[in-house]
Amino acid sequence: MGRTLTIGIAITAAAALAVVPGNAASATSKKKVTKLSCAIDSYALGQPTPASPTVRHLGFVACPKPFGSGLHYNQITIDKFPAPGVAGAASGRFKNYFNRGTTRGTVVTSVVANGGPANLTFTGTVTYTGGTGKFRRVKGGGTIVCTSTDGGAHKSCTVNTTLTGV
Repeated sequence: MGRTLTIGIAITAAAALAVVPGNAASATSKKKVTKLSCAIDSYALGQPTPASPTVRHLGFVACPKPFGSGLHYNQITIDKFPAPGVAGAASGRFKNYFNRGTTRGTVVTSVVANGGPANLTFTGTVTYTGGTGKFRRVKGGGTIVCTSTDGGAHKSCTVNTTLTGV
């Protein structure tokens, strides 16, 4: 008899907690926001030209936890090539590969030649649209700044983001 009463009280208490308004909704509606600054070093697999303006980059990404270090891939199209005194534009998509999953998204930048065609600065926005594994729910965005001293063959970038779902 004592066991039946104890189990009945536990089930009743659990049921009462489940139907209290706001308990479940407030726990799921609060999204954890994570701010990260990541470094990317990438290398162009080819050189874009006006006739073939799309270029792929492969490289390394280094972020704090929960991402860590991994591989970076992007495919960028030069929408407008920079000229002396005239900013260019580039846009595309990226994917980062980490031990616990991937992240993916888009990037849109302006491109400025600083003192010649070899010294380039890319400044723009990054939008995270999802991922796989541990990062399948990642969303958010931020800024990207890249520099190149060899016409874009090698880029060093800093990405500052505010993300949810991490």
